[in-house]
Amino acid sequence: MKKDHDSGTAPVFSTHSSRRIHGSIADWLGRQIVAGKLAVGEPVPKEMEFGEMAGVSRGAYREALRQVAAKGMLISRTRSGTRVAPREGWTLLDPDVVRWFFESGTPPDWFIGAIYELRAMVEPSAAALAATRRSDDDLVAFRTALHAMRTCDMTETSWHQADASFHRAILRSSHNPVLATLEAGICAAVAFTTAFRYRDMPNPHTRNPVEEHAAVFERIEARDAAGARQLMAELVDTALLDTSGRTVFDLRQVSP
Repeated sequence: MKKDHDSGTAPVFSTHSSRRIHGSIADWLGRQIVAGKLAVGEPVPKEMEFGEMAGVSRGAYREALRQVAAKGMLISRTRSGTRVAPREGWTLLDPDVVRWFFESGTPPDWFIGAIYELRAMVEPSAAALAATRRSDDDLVAFRTALHAMRTCDMTETSWHQADASFHRAILRSSHNPVLATLEAGICAAVAFTTAFRYRDMPNPHTRNPVEEHAAVFERIEARDAAGARQLMAELVDTALLDTSGRTVFDLRQVSP
């Protein structure tokens, strides 16, 4: 088996529980794949070699392979074994896949651009639906998220969680059961892109977008669908500019 691409040594996994072992191995494999250290078409380490090098059971490794394969990232063939699948089949909005991209360093332009394109298509329309369908309980969720965004430091995980909660409230307030299936992926994308956006800013305190979020909420509370749609679109566009420093991503050019 090859050495761990990250450190030059064999990967080390927690053995406190079988679930933790499976997840830890799956995380390692996922990060290797999204970073291109296990390239498309390349075979993954063989069971026996991996088990001996990493000190885990073959069963734990097989379960981890199943977890990664369920996200479309691995494909198995009788003669060629298990290999990295073409990217077109990956479940890119899976929360784990989103996390792996951001945990593996700076995500590629095509991935960040694709996330923001999706958000620009989904979130303004969801905000418009929320303005017409929101309940009193939905309004409480918005207020709670905004309060946390105002009182938490933007460098803290709690602030990023509050921001994700606001965007989750928008999706839930649309009361669209099909749209709700995107909630976990979109909220993961919001949380990780937000943390990434402010991570390298010299002074992230200079611009807290909470009032822009509050303006969207005011339109939702007022049942102003057109206003909510417009302000939500502007909020996503501004977040993209903060992230990239450019007007738009041209996915035809940055996508491999």
